[in-house]
Amino acid sequence: MLSWPAGGSTRRYTMAWVRPGWTAVALLLVYFAVPVTWDSSPTRIGISLALTVAGLVLLAGMMVLEVRAVRDGMTRRSDRAVVLMLMLVVVTSAMTFYLMELSDPDQMSGLRTRTDALYFTLSTMATVGYGDVHATGQAARAVVCALIVFTAVVVVSLVRTHTRLGRARD
Repeated sequence: MLSWPAGGSTRRYTMAWVRPGWTAVALLLVYFAVPVTWDSSPTRIGISLALTVAGLVLLAGMMVLEVRAVRDGMTRRSDRAVVLMLMLVVVTSAMTFYLMELSDPDQMSGLRTRTDALYFTLSTMATVGYGDVHATGQAARAVVCALIVFTAVVVVSLVRTHTRLGRARD
């Protein structure tokens, strides 16, 4: 998926990844630092839902831009954008599972902290299996199913797109 620049310098290639790398670190810092509580207050529920929807809108916008970039042959930019989109999916999904745990502890077994939610999200996306943390409630299982389908669709799409681009260059 990540393409090494043909005839390009290692320094230029490395510098191209500095900004996306710091952005990924910033996303994780925000994920762990933003105070999140769940109570019956309509204001807090509204804010949590607004932030989740904003994350999904940002992700959808990034995907539209990514499709355009791939269509226009911007593969190096494409690789970095894909990494950032996946980080956004990871952080948004982990926060969703964490909020589910706060709102209804019976939805997830073994999920108590943000680290647990991040671990569960990465286990789901990497399809390495479960054990200590798993979905028990119907809502949590529906979200897990959506994440599994999303991950499969994205991976298949990326492989197909990069295969086509590789053939077109040859």
